[in-house]
Amino acid sequence: MPFTPFHLGIGLCLGLLCFRWLDFPTFLIANVIVDARAVLVFFDFVSGSIHGFLHTFIFATLLAVGLATLSSVSKPTLNRVLRPLFLAQRRSLTRITLAALIGVYAHIVLDSVLYTDISPLYPLSGNPFLGLLSSVEVYFLCVVGFVFGTGLYLTKVITEWKNLDVPLWAQ
Repeated sequence: MPFTPFHLGIGLCLGLLCFRWLDFPTFLIANVIVDARAVLVFFDFVSGSIHGFLHTFIFATLLAVGLATLSSVSKPTLNRVLRPLFLAQRRSLTRITLAALIGVYAHIVLDSVLYTDISPLYPLSGNPFLGLLSSVEVYFLCVVGFVFGTGLYLTKVITEWKNLDVPLWAQ
């Protein structure tokens, strides 16, 4: 895996570029949740391959459905939290589900490019994505995504801040 936080670079950038169409918090979470088991393996809470079953499209799809369900239930609370960050948005089941699916799939593709122990098309063996990019290229994409995503977010905050009639702290 590109070290799990690196996935947030892609998540931040694509999530803000697709803000109209994808549920932003779901997309961010989906970009890292695939590594939940990998973190447990890394810290010896669970044994096995670091890139296990969650790094397959079949199981990642199930994970995305679970995430979409939880995200859908938490819509009102999340918007309350995200409003002061200028990230509240109209949230629908379609946007949430798309965000969850695209996020987990993006994670799998990024990891599959780098690691031999991933079989993304399980039950088929092998990894057709392996070697499409070098590790330097993948990490570069993640870092550039983070920098560009941060710029997009700051632009969004400045634009929204200028449009406020009432100071943020008075809302």
